[in-house]
Amino acid sequence: MRYISLLILILFTCSCEDIIDVDLDNDEPRLIVDALVRIDTSQEFTEANIRVSLSSSFFGEIEPALIESMEMQNPISGSSVPYEPIPEEPGLYRPFAIFGSPVANNMIQTSWLTNPEEPITLFVRYDDQLYIARTSFVPSVPIDNLEQGDGELFSDDTTEVEITYTDVEDRDDFYVIDFDFNEFIASEDRFYAGQQFSFSYFYDEQLQSGQEVNISILGADQSFFDYINGLLEQSQQGQNGPFQTPTATVRGNFLNATGIDNIDIFNNTARPDAFILGYFSLSQEHTSSIVIE
Repeated sequence: MRYISLLILILFTCSCEDIIDVDLDNDEPRLIVDALVRIDTSQEFTEANIRVSLSSSFFGEIEPALIESMEMQNPISGSSVPYEPIPEEPGLYRPFAIFGSPVANNMIQTSWLTNPEEPITLFVRYDDQLYIARTSFVPSVPIDNLEQGDGELFSDDTTEVEITYTDVEDRDDFYVIDFDFNEFIASEDRFYAGQQFSFSYFYDEQLQSGQEVNISILGADQSFFDYINGLLEQSQQGQNGPFQTPTATVRGNFLNATGIDNIDIFNNTARPDAFILGYFSLSQEHTSSIVIE
């Protein structure tokens, strides 16, 4: 009798199996423009390469994209910086010099990028469409101190790093902090304005002794801060960090300007779905390094 009951239980368990079909997002690929320009203001020229790629389905991989043209422009001075593809680097574009442009050795003169009173516009032409993004230089602050901690978060398979920096008074500041290995956080000075601020960051693995870690603080405006927070929430700092293929669309600051007569209006309310992914930012960067013990 005991064996018969066991057989009935097994048959009942097997008969309860259901197959669930999951509907994944299979939207048409969108162009992604990774135009985060990191600026060291102590240098005369800045590397300002820009990567373009195409989004894919849920399980697909990001593919490099081939665009028609790309150009930065200062609408106040009228000067511009055209871009060209980098040989043997699919999807990666660099500035090149033309007469009167602030470019040398495929790098842009730093002073051309860092005047906060002169916003820079990035034009991207792709698939017969014109996309534009406009931004201004955003300052950051240096790192006061960087040291390894000995704390643990949830297990001993973590590494703690303590970072300290001082916020600037009388200014609303936002920061994007790059902890190397495609790990980022976003922070605002709402609760530490004008003060020195320290906190710990835990890597979810035990870093190797002797390994060098490079940590950077990037200046951000509120729009870029919100954008990074959206990416972080979506990616959960996956293997490729917040810049992996998004599982849903996080809107950046690129707008479709095709057919718009006056780009100074700078809106696309008539075409809410005609957008691309990515962000254009001119961010001051301060970097420090630490060697893991």
